[in-house]
Amino acid sequence: MEESHDDSVDNSISVTRHKIIFVGDAGVGKTSIINRIVDNPFSESYEMSIGVDFMSKNLRYHGQNIKLQIWDSAGQEKYKGLIPSYVRNSSIVFVVYDVSSKSSFNNVSSWISFIKSIENTTIILCGNKIDLTTREVQKNEGEQFAEKEGIPFFEVSAKSNENVKLMFYSAVSDLPTFADGASNKDNLIKELQEENGVENIQEGNNAQASTPQEGNTMNVNGQAQTIKKKKKGCGC
Repeated sequence: MEESHDDSVDNSISVTRHKIIFVGDAGVGKTSIINRIVDNPFSESYEMSIGVDFMSKNLRYHGQNIKLQIWDSAGQEKYKGLIPSYVRNSSIVFVVYDVSSKSSFNNVSSWISFIKSIENTTIILCGNKIDLTTREVQKNEGEQFAEKEGIPFFEVSAKSNENVKLMFYSAVSDLPTFADGASNKDNLIKELQEENGVENIQEGNNAQASTPQEGNTMNVNGQAQTIKKKKKGCGC
């Protein structure tokens, strides 16, 4: 778990950094959830993630400046080899599935095993798209699976924004940074929500070495792959 401090900008301000990563099958809505977390609007269409990208979010708490790097990983198998380097030293990993896709839920177990093989980190299970009327995965299935794994579980809708911030602040509140408020988690979550309004975000332009661009090549499973234009789809 990574927690670094940086006082180089202003000696009067303590800066803490944490790394958070979202994993799961392609199309489950990881990018849309992250967009909601950083106060970007929801879009019915999105560009399918290629490789790994990130956005950053700053939190304020009792005079501290907490910088969160939120990494968005592609769900396609050919990019899975990129994920371990981002999972290492991470503070939280969100494993996301789509409640309207049984196959994405069935793959959750392998995603969790994959994460545990890389890093001993906090894992959160997230079922997305609860706004949809047709379900293939019931809430109690997610609850039972999370209970078996001993990990927190949330159902959210990136489209309606239901439970997204609650899930995010609940997970973040368990970081060592907020240990002074851990005795009353509900109040801590409320305080974090009240203290942190709409933020300006920085997209992953500084991670070009890690995030392949169209027309470039990258090494995936020992083979050179040419990056093609991202595909459009529903980001709900």
